[in-house]
Amino acid sequence: MCVSAVILSDYYDLPLNGILDWNAFSVILKEDDIPIMGEILKGIPEDMFEKMRQNVVEVRRYFKWHLRPVRFDQLHMVMYELWKRRHVISAAGFLRLNADSVA
Repeated sequence: MCVSAVILSDYYDLPLNGILDWNAFSVILKEDDIPIMGEILKGIPEDMFEKMRQNVVEVRRYFKWHLRPVRFDQLHMVMYELWKRRHVISAAGFLRLNADSVA
């Protein structure tokens, strides 16, 4: 049996987290779970695995890159992520500009 994606990390901000339900098409494990990863993956019921496989087919369009952008492709998703974080990005730039002007 093969899983769509296995993500090993304790603290990782997954891309498109506000759009995609990563649990619907991947298995997210903590780094401490590495010794028992095989058992965890073997414990996934066949019907759940099949649903995850179907879901990964649905979300793969968000991860495709095209020479000419296509609606909802990776370029659009990256731009959306940047737009969502615009307040954080502009605040960081504002703080950096103010720190430079004080020095």
